[in-house]
Amino acid sequence: MSARLRAIDGGIDSDLATLRSAAAGDEAAVRALYRAHVDMVHRCVARILGRDDGDVEDVVQQAFLAALAGADGFDGRSKVSTWIVGIASRKALDAARARARRGRWSKFTELVGLGRPASRPDTRHDSLCSAEAALATLNPDQRTVFVLKEVEGYTLKEISEMTNTGISTLHARLKAARKRIDATLGGET
Repeated sequence: MSARLRAIDGGIDSDLATLRSAAAGDEAAVRALYRAHVDMVHRCVARILGRDDGDVEDVVQQAFLAALAGADGFDGRSKVSTWIVGIASRKALDAARARARRGRWSKFTELVGLGRPASRPDTRHDSLCSAEAALATLNPDQRTVFVLKEVEGYTLKEISEMTNTGISTLHARLKAARKRIDATLGGET
């Protein structure tokens, strides 16, 4: 621990000691860590996801579990509270992104008829064939960028890092993929 941290009168030293003890399995320390930071973490998560969001409590729990699991990696450059809120904000952002990806996928499946109630027994099968046909018209490079961008919600920069492909190339592939899907679906997009 740095001399700067030791010089602070109890506050950070105490929080850091509680974090270390909690990570080591001390149940009393886990409860103390939780009580000391839960209000701040809950406010942060609720502001990111929305006050009435059903996932707030789950994300708060995930943040504390991640903090306990990653306590050995905490180097003390910030306050424990700042570190835990950082974890919570990343977890909340991950939850929001996952919801957005599910929403985009739902929108896509509704567009091709997968999300609508079947009016006749073979409608779902026909819709599944339409979705598969739309994606099958894309070459593997176009399909990859389309799925990562439009369904999974990654940015072109993130996709560039994942695929080691230039952003302008990805943009061209995405544009071509959208045109093909539009043509396959009859311009409904």
